[in-house]
Amino acid sequence: MTVLGLLLIGMFVEDQLPGMALVPAGTFWMGRTHMFQFDELDWTARPRLDDQPARPVDIDTFYIDKYEVTTTEFAKFAQATGRAKPWNWKDGKVNPGQEQWPVYNVTWDDASAYCAWAGKRLPAEAEWEKAARGGSDKKLFPWGDILEPEAPPADAPAASAPDNKPLVKTVKMARYGFPNGPVSVGSFPPNGYGLHDVIGNVWEWTSDWYTQYYYSIAPSKNPRGPETGKYRVLRGGGWATEAGGGGAGLTLLGSHYRNYGTGDQASNVVGFRCAKDAR
Repeated sequence: MTVLGLLLIGMFVEDQLPGMALVPAGTFWMGRTHMFQFDELDWTARPRLDDQPARPVDIDTFYIDKYEVTTTEFAKFAQATGRAKPWNWKDGKVNPGQEQWPVYNVTWDDASAYCAWAGKRLPAEAEWEKAARGGSDKKLFPWGDILEPEAPPADAPAASAPDNKPLVKTVKMARYGFPNGPVSVGSFPPNGYGLHDVIGNVWEWTSDWYTQYYYSIAPSKNPRGPETGKYRVLRGGGWATEAGGGGAGLTLLGSHYRNYGTGDQASNVVGFRCAKDAR
């Protein structure tokens, strides 16, 4: 077989990495391109303008998990390595009925160690945003600019408004605004790259250190964050994130939104997914 044939076979095999999506190389717009009323009124605190300036960023091809790492997967890692298990697991075992929930109450170090054990790594912040957008540039959410789009029309509306016109129904595209925890990964439709739950369910650790003004100084190709810092970048919103009013939900749940936490922080709304270099 020719060298070209072997290369093509290798590319095909790598494209089929179990549970991972291939994110193609290319340029995307990173950051917030939308303006809200609270921007015009200058109500946005200066530190919360850290998702600007929006700019084109070029990213090499890479892989990223289609799903957030589950409790079952983390339990295998903890068993194999002796890593501490999340404190909320009764008797150190995955709680019944939560086998496919995203793991939470894990620190950045836990997440990084798991990814290394699995032969992967945490995604860089820029990689995470490119993957989360799913090929839809300059949109607020992976599915578009409307947080809760209208549901597909039904043959017979379940209810009608007082003027006998069908009530407009909307549908949630992610797990957010709930008081009692996440849901099994993959419970909502995937984005354009085949990723589930990039918005909602749990916030996700990235590999980057956080700094407020990084976007103004970051390289335009494969940015990897500052060399040092106090906090690590979190992305994606979680099950308890409220949509809120006055545009707050459009910010907190947007693909552009940046959050952060200390590396030793473990929270019931924070989990992760892994990435991997492409050959």
